Amino acid sequence: MASIGFRIRSSFKKQVPVYIYVYPRSGKRVEGKTGFWISPDDWDKQNQCAIGSDANAVVINAGLNRLESYFLSLINDPGTDFNELNIEWLDCHVRNCFDLPTEKRTSLLLYQIEQYIERAPSKRVRRTGSIGLSDNSVRNLMRFYELVEAFEKCHGSSINLLKLDEKLVYKFQQWLLGERGYSLNSAGLQLKLLKMICKQAERSGVKVNPYFRHIEVFSQPSKDRYLQTLSFAEIDQIKALEGLSATLENTRLWMLIGLFIGQRVSDLLTLRSTQVRKASKGVYIDIYQKKTEKFVTVGVMDPEVLYILEESFPYQIAPQQFNQQIKVICELAGITQLVRGYKKCSETNRLKLGEYPKCSLISSHDLRRSFATNYFGVINTPILMQITGHSKESTFLSYIGKEPSKDHYADAFIRGVMKLKK
Repeated sequence: MASIGFRIRSSFKKQVPVYIYVYPRSGKRVEGKTGFWISPDDWDKQNQCAIGSDANAVVINAGLNRLESYFLSLINDPGTDFNELNIEWLDCHVRNCFDLPTEKRTSLLLYQIEQYIERAPSKRVRRTGSIGLSDNSVRNLMRFYELVEAFEKCHGSSINLLKLDEKLVYKFQQWLLGERGYSLNSAGLQLKLLKMICKQAERSGVKVNPYFRHIEVFSQPSKDRYLQTLSFAEIDQIKALEGLSATLENTRLWMLIGLFIGQRVSDLLTLRSTQVRKASKGVYIDIYQKKTEKFVTVGVMDPEVLYILEESFPYQIAPQQFNQQIKVICELAGITQLVRGYKKCSETNRLKLGEYPKCSLISSHDLRRSFATNYFGVINTPILMQITGHSKESTFLSYIGKEPSKDHYADAFIRGVMKLKK
């Protein structure tokens, strides 16, 4: 008996594609995308439909019913040739069901993004040589898909890679910066992803407009960046806080650890007491950095942080909660002076440049940057880079907002020559 059904293949807490599978009485099973997207929480696995009665669920279920009727009719038609049953056949009939253009899907930008996401688990990461894109990279690609989908609605048509010329790329760039209100860094990331998808599609044999090689990726100039860090004096203010609630005190302990080990929040908040080892002076903390896939060992000597690590190790906390509570702690510590920076505007949901209390601009990532900034010039830069996981000195200096010192290199050379003469 012929079988037709629908399913989702991902548990991501974002919009994921709904698939249709067709299994005729004779022949192989074939599966492809329906064109509908849904959150896994809104999908009824048993009944193979969207949950609820809101507009989105109604549209999806109506579309799936239409597809089921269409393919049942097709399968029961004696004239249907099942020897041609493959993904292209299925995709063609999905489009025919909804009277969509028969343009070859492989040439469409959205299709190529889908393919890139689907192959994420087997993608080789050139920087590390490992297999499989990180969760963060996949999330960026999914956001990029949603952006392109929204842009196509404004543009009035699907984006064919062969028609992706200078004019269309510029229109996309201006749409990101203007209508969507993206920062230079965020818009630059989307253009970087666009170029990457085009390059991968061309490698797969798809014809792509040669202009994609000239897409310029940009970022915010260093002079326009406003970096927030906590000085040693401000850290002392945080150390002096007393009488906090149990939750805030736990966050304060994590803050102090973060300020003295210089790790990303994903590595900081997953620390366990078992990673702490005794050293001749202080302690060692063994860390596997998830982003760089490097093993590092950080030495800690600060008395208060040593006590936290050995006697009062904090309990786990979610990054979102941590990020919110460190602002409260900084406010209670009196770190409230007005500083220039970017803060999310509640009306536009975008970052807006202005002067704000410093406590409201401090984020979890600033703990790591504070560590690198506070010890820069005191500890040799290569040692700091080994701890933070930076591979290039230029990247490290940009990260803390410093320019390379030519005198520094000249002085190092002079010292080396003087040693040779002794």
